[in-house]
Amino acid sequence: MRKVLILVIISLISLSFAFEKPVVSFEREEVEVLLNTETEVNVSVSNVSDLYGFSFHIEYEPENLDILSVEAGDFFEGKETIFLSKIDKERREIVVGDVIKGKDEGVSGSGILLKIKFVLKEDKETYLKFKKSVLKDSNLSVIDTDFKDVVIKAKKEEIPIISVEPEELVFTSVGELKEIKIKNIGEGTLKGTITPLDEWIVVKEREFEGDTTVVVTVVKESDKEGSIKIESNGGNYTVKVKFKKPEEVKKIIKLQIGNQTAYVNDEPKLLEFPPFIENDRTMVPLRFIAEERGAKVLWFADESKAVVVYKKIFIELWVDQGKDYIRVNGKFYKVDVAPYTYHDRTVVPVRFFAEFMNGKVDWIEETQTVIITFTG
Repeated sequence: MRKVLILVIISLISLSFAFEKPVVSFEREEVEVLLNTETEVNVSVSNVSDLYGFSFHIEYEPENLDILSVEAGDFFEGKETIFLSKIDKERREIVVGDVIKGKDEGVSGSGILLKIKFVLKEDKETYLKFKKSVLKDSNLSVIDTDFKDVVIKAKKEEIPIISVEPEELVFTSVGELKEIKIKNIGEGTLKGTITPLDEWIVVKEREFEGDTTVVVTVVKESDKEGSIKIESNGGNYTVKVKFKKPEEVKKIIKLQIGNQTAYVNDEPKLLEFPPFIENDRTMVPLRFIAEERGAKVLWFADESKAVVVYKKIFIELWVDQGKDYIRVNGKFYKVDVAPYTYHDRTVVPVRFFAEFMNGKVDWIEETQTVIITFTG
């Protein structure tokens, strides 16, 4: 009994599909198109059996639509047919027909019957409507069919607008990476190209679509201003490119004889003891001067030796050994006062030591002030 019921249900479903009425339509009930732009719309049929031929009268508004052409679709592909069409502006209609030539079977299924090309001339809602339209089978009997019209509306043109940041790239070293951000502040899809106009400028991307971040670098120093040209469907833009060496950083240290407060770029720093004069030389704490310069100070107790390392400069000093020399990068230099310990700190002649670390030393006699200028 259950098997019989299932067979009955399947039969009913099959019959419902078999008697489903075919539909002729423009595939969509509403389309948006750009003004004054050639557009193609298809007239399709679905679920038809034994279609031998058709005849359509399609109404339109010539004041709003300019019908360019009417062509046969591929539904009757493989069959020899007689296709006729006429665009009648006075009657405000398209008249079209297609029929299989000779005595032959019709075609079943779904597919495209017509391709209509048109231009929307006015920003007004308009239409394509079926009237006096018919499908016939191979017995020349009318096929009961539903016809669906289409509403045509103007689509606002999507215009992209380019936005670029920053306006200028300033590089301070070769190989440095910087970014250009490209954005679309309009509508549609932004597309374009990026072209460096100077050989020393390199960009990673040469084409872009949509919002994009472009990586830029420079391969050599240049004293001339360069540029990157950005061209797109949303406008053009030029980014300036400059190479600028970083300004030299100065550190100015002021030390006054008898004053325990030193000043580094006008910021007060308390010393372990005030600078003093010995053998006509201003003596200062070694570690304070070295570390303010950015150097490292190492102590080797077994040799009573201090080592100062600054970039490629390597200074060796023997403390409390009466050695009136130091060694810089393997070469010995005589000093007027040998390094020694004072209040548990190694002291050195300020001028001699600072100049070995590329510092400039000035002496102000009136205030007994030493000014050390470190650059870089």
